[in-house]
Amino acid sequence: MAGLKVHTAETAYAVTQAEIKAWNKIDSSDDDTVVALIERAVHNWAKEYTNRTLTTVTYQLFIDSIYDVDIPLQEGMYVGIDRNISTKNILLPKSPVTSVTHIKSYDDADTATTFASSNYYLDNVSVPAKIVLRKGKSYPTSLRVANGLEIQYVAGYGATTAVPYDIKSACLEYSAYLFEHRGDLLDGKRVLAPTSATQLLQAYRIKSLSVNPYRGQAQYVGQMGA
Repeated sequence: MAGLKVHTAETAYAVTQAEIKAWNKIDSSDDDTVVALIERAVHNWAKEYTNRTLTTVTYQLFIDSIYDVDIPLQEGMYVGIDRNISTKNILLPKSPVTSVTHIKSYDDADTATTFASSNYYLDNVSVPAKIVLRKGKSYPTSLRVANGLEIQYVAGYGATTAVPYDIKSACLEYSAYLFEHRGDLLDGKRVLAPTSATQLLQAYRIKSLSVNPYRGQAQYVGQMGA
């Protein structure tokens, strides 16, 4: 089954425990355990809310098949199929992407073959980032039925200090809310992130119209930058 795996998880987070303690004016070490949990909770929340990678993570994207046809989603009136440069591109979830480690294909005998990096390049200006075939090149054939193509790549802004200020601010806003309401239920419901935090993340959200963003990645799958 096609999908995305974490090969090497992040070792840093969008905000540090020291930043959370300073933001919330926590002077003692009595709540360090709670602060450590909040550090990871706000990081994961911002990561999932924006559909981005915040600090360095290495992913493995597995794809079942490669399609030759690209029919992009259009707005307004047009005639026929508008084929464009996105044909045979492979979208890479969880931008920003910094590098591609390798692309490997697997046949029915589960034999792995590395796809030469001279056959493609990384477009990490686009959001989501994508693998683009060079002219005259084609993807491997004779793939096994499931997970026939593996793309390993590195994503994230880098260290904690490289995370955009809006995202860090949103995490700190939410950390205050979680610290204040730890263990609480409001009207029997979970404590959700305050609007002041979510508004800071709006410009960074990557939305998807696809029910399965990992199937048929070489054709348009409806992902877009918000």
